[in-house]
Amino acid sequence: MKFTLEVHLNIEDTGIFSGGNFYAKNKSEVPRVAYQFIQGIKQETGYRKTLIEKVIVNGTVDITEEVKEIENRPIPPMDDIFW
Repeated sequence: MKFTLEVHLNIEDTGIFSGGNFYAKNKSEVPRVAYQFIQGIKQETGYRKTLIEKVIVNGTVDITEEVKEIENRPIPPMDDIFW
């Protein structure tokens, strides 16, 4: 599915707006795609302090809370990984 994404971020007290057209396998993957897009912006800006202010899909659907939930998930412990 193709969708339009708009992200409003606050990077060290500077407002940033970015967006574009993206693809996801289904509707439930859209927040993950948005999160990955934001991670790319963070990488480009040197991982400075970044706050997600708003994430909008197709101009009307607000998925800000879903993306923030992904961002705030705890990192799983490495104890259970076998190399």
